[in-house]
Amino acid sequence: MSLLGPLGLGIAVVTVVLVVGFYLWVVRRNRREGTPGLVTRSRLTCPKCHQTFDYDYLPGASFTAVRLGPNRYMPCPLCHQWSTFNLSKTRVTSAQESPHAP
Repeated sequence: MSLLGPLGLGIAVVTVVLVVGFYLWVVRRNRREGTPGLVTRSRLTCPKCHQTFDYDYLPGASFTAVRLGPNRYMPCPLCHQWSTFNLSKTRVTSAQESPHAP
């Protein structure tokens, strides 16, 4: 049996653990007040139920939404109806603007 097989698997596992750890560190860093990070917040209003909610997202990463340039086609978390939301025009720049800020 070749030593390269288990060694290669070990290197792959360590690489995945390091990448996931770095990703979690960057996301957590953004949660602290006043530090720049990757997570961006937008205050969106659903066109169907007309309720307002805050949406946190990583630019370029969408697991529950369809990316359409600056827009996202996704379900409203309040009424669960799918709609298009513009994330760039509704960006919240500070935690003081958010009614749900800690």
